[in-house]
Amino acid sequence: MKKYIYLLLTLVLVVCVSSCKDQDEIYKEFVKKGGYVYPEKTNELKAIRGHNRIKLTWRMPNDPSVKTAKLYWNNKTKVMDIDYSAFSGDKAEVIVDNLEERSHTFELINFDTDGNKSMTSEITEAPYADNWLLTHSERTAYTAEIVGTAAELVMGFGTDEMIATRFRYIDTNGDLIMLEETMGANTNKISLPNAVSGKKYEYSSSYSPAGGLDTIWSKNWVKSPTPISGKLDCKSWNVTVTTGQIWDNSFLPSKAVDGVIDRNHRWVSAQGTLSGVFPKIMVVDNQKDSYYINKVSLYQDQATMNRRFGNSVEMYWGNEPFDPDAGTDYANSPGFADAIAKGNWLTTTFWFSTATWTRSWPDMQRFQYFAIVWKNSRSGSGWIDLWEIEFYGYDSEAE
Repeated sequence: MKKYIYLLLTLVLVVCVSSCKDQDEIYKEFVKKGGYVYPEKTNELKAIRGHNRIKLTWRMPNDPSVKTAKLYWNNKTKVMDIDYSAFSGDKAEVIVDNLEERSHTFELINFDTDGNKSMTSEITEAPYADNWLLTHSERTAYTAEIVGTAAELVMGFGTDEMIATRFRYIDTNGDLIMLEETMGANTNKISLPNAVSGKKYEYSSSYSPAGGLDTIWSKNWVKSPTPISGKLDCKSWNVTVTTGQIWDNSFLPSKAVDGVIDRNHRWVSAQGTLSGVFPKIMVVDNQKDSYYINKVSLYQDQATMNRRFGNSVEMYWGNEPFDPDAGTDYANSPGFADAIAKGNWLTTTFWFSTATWTRSWPDMQRFQYFAIVWKNSRSGSGWIDLWEIEFYGYDSEAE
C-alpha cells in the first residue's frame, strides 16, 4: 500500500515540475536575465472620440513600483510623458489634442522606479471633425410668422446625432441678433423676439456622436427658404377702382394701402349720380408676382357704426389683371374668370358691426392681383367707405 502511495506522489510531483517549466517558457519573453519580470501593464484602456482629439482612460496601476508611463502615437513619432502622482482615484486619463481626422493607434507603456518597462497596451480610435460633420443633414424649416412682437418658427425635429440649433435674424431696429436660446433636437418651435417681417433668418446646428467628447457647431449658416411672414408694406402697390368711384382727391384708392388706419386716410366712393352704380370694383396690383399671402384684413369706419357701408362683398385673387370697369358681367371677364379664387368661394356679408373683416388661408397663396367687388351698399346713398386693406405674407425675392 505504501508503495502505491509513493508512486502516486512521485507522479504528481513530476507533473507539477513539468507544468511550471511550461509557464516559464510562456513568460521567458518578458523576463530579464537575473529573473526580473516586467512591471504591471496598463489595464482597461479605453478611448473616447472628440473633435480633433481623443481622451484615453485606464485603471491606475496596482503595482506600487509603477510611477510613470509613456504614451506613443503617430508611429511613435509623438510621445507624452505621464506621471501617475498627478492622478487621484482609481483611474488615469489624458487628452491628446490636434489630431488629424483619421484613425490613430495609441501605445501605452508603464515604467517602474528602476526604469523597467511593461508590456505595451494598444488601442485605435479616430477623432471626428469637418469630414464627419459633412455627413450630417440640417433640420427643415417650415413656417415663420410674426405673432405679436415675435416671429414664431416651426421647424422639423432634429436629425441624426444633432444636439441643438442656433438662430440669428434681423430685428425691428435693423440689427443682427444672435438668439441666446437654442432649439433642442427633440423640439421644433422657437420664438425670435422683435424680429422684422419680410427678412430671412439663418440657422446652424451642432452635432455629436453617441458618447462623444465634444459637440461641433456647423460653420455653415443656412438661410431660411422663405422670409418671415408678417404684415406687408403695401405703400408702393397700385390701387384702382371703377371709373368715377372717387369722392374727391382727399379720398383716393391709394389711401387704402398707405398703412394708416384713420378717417383722414381712406377711400370713399363717388357721391351724387354715380353713387348708385354697382358693382363697385377695387383692384390691388402688388406690382410683381413674388408675393405669397395667407391673410387679408379690411377695415371699415373704426369709430361710427352706421358709416360701415359694405354689404354683399366678393373677393378674388389671381395672376391675371382684373378690370375695375368690367361691369355687371365681371365674373366672365378676363382676370375674374381666370382667378385662383372665385368670388363664390369667398363671398361675405358685411354688417354695421363689421369694423374689421379678416380671412386667413392655411396655405400661402401666390398672386399679384386682388379684387374686391362691392355688389351693393348699406348706405341709402350707395356709398362705400374703406379705411384700409392689410395683406400678410412675404416676398419670396426678399433676402
